[in-house]
Amino acid sequence: MSGYFILFSLLTIFVARGSALFECKTFGQWCDGTVFNRCCGSLNCQLDGFASGTCQLCIGNGYICGVSSQCCSNNCQWFTCKPIGQ
Repeated sequence: MSGYFILFSLLTIFVARGSALFECKTFGQWCDGTVFNRCCGSLNCQLDGFASGTCQLCIGNGYICGVSSQCCSNNCQWFTCKPIGQ
């Protein structure tokens, strides 16, 4: 019975905060690179540390990336944005 109470409590919290929980972040807002705090549209989360970053148009050199199209230089190597020609 206590398991159902816990599930019901969690469901109530998600319903109460649900709309804000999954809203995307706009340019310059805080993001953490997860689906819960993602950037809107074509914005990218430029992480400054563990789960802490800001939404930017592109990711600057030296920051973590997943694919080249996320980088301002369009050059992602070993999960880091690199300058062109490097």
